[in-house]
Amino acid sequence: MSTEHTVITITKELPLKDFYERFVDIPRCAAACEACPDHGGTWACPPFEADPEAIWQSFDTIMLLAKKVVPSSEALERVYTGQELLHAFDSILTPVKRSLINELLALEKQIPGSLALSAGGCDICDTCTRPMGLPCRAPEKKRFSIEAIGGDAVGAIEKLLGESILWAEEGRLPAHFILIGALLKKSRP
Repeated sequence: MSTEHTVITITKELPLKDFYERFVDIPRCAAACEACPDHGGTWACPPFEADPEAIWQSFDTIMLLAKKVVPSSEALERVYTGQELLHAFDSILTPVKRSLINELLALEKQIPGSLALSAGGCDICDTCTRPMGLPCRAPEKKRFSIEAIGGDAVGAIEKLLGESILWAEEGRLPAHFILIGALLKKSRP
């Protein structure tokens, strides 16, 4: 039996106008963010000073970059307690999420005028300074997620990438996880 998790990279590039029309609903996503217990908990979560509409309108193309993570057969066969399940999620997804944001930041450096969007909430630092009222420790690495600025990441995963979102059931890991980030690009930097 394999003890390694398999990570598959999926990319899709399309005109931002098409993505925006199909998958951006800033008021709906803002309401979902407000309902989240982490709302305002990091510098990459709303509310923030950045104008999501202005961000979307500043770019011409979006490159979605997703990582499909298939847990090892041992991990899939095991039944976890609630706390063990959370630990399993973290141990499987955290390294992939960090690798994904580093890959996106490297692409951002290579492509002038581009902007990386992270997969989910910011976890660059162990603890964010926002709840303490202090400035971000790593503003050069902090990036908003697709959802934080009004995008429907789940819809994009399902409709553009053809993948399904799966959930843990009865103490078992899902057959796969999907993490999605993006790179927003300008036709002329």
